[in-house]
Amino acid sequence: MSQYDLNEIIQKIKEKTPFDFKESHQGKPRALRIIVSKLHYSLDYENEPQATREKITQLLLYHGQFSREEIDAIFQSSAKETTAYSREFLKKHPEVAIAEARKSKEFPDEDEGEEGEKPREIKYIFPHYA
Repeated sequence: MSQYDLNEIIQKIKEKTPFDFKESHQGKPRALRIIVSKLHYSLDYENEPQATREKITQLLLYHGQFSREEIDAIFQSSAKETTAYSREFLKKHPEVAIAEARKSKEFPDEDEGEEGEKPREIKYIFPHYA
């Protein structure tokens, strides 16, 4: 499965051609993980992790070989909570953006000592496949 490059993956999705994988219990999930990883790193995953997830999910559902549950399982297994916020997260949570700006060098003395529980963003970390 790792022999597929990004262009082949995209072509198979467009044509709705099935992806080949060994019929073992590890074959299909492994193939899906490789496909999702390659698509993930080809998109704007750093700035828009949730939009990237949705785009990949829609592409693979359009293709038809994988179910939403299978796709969601791959993303859930790679989900990591972080306070290294993306632009997408900051747009949806302006209060976090304001708090982050106040901690910058422009406002060094504001809100010192008010270190509460920071909201966490979910991002996805996938292995890189050659």
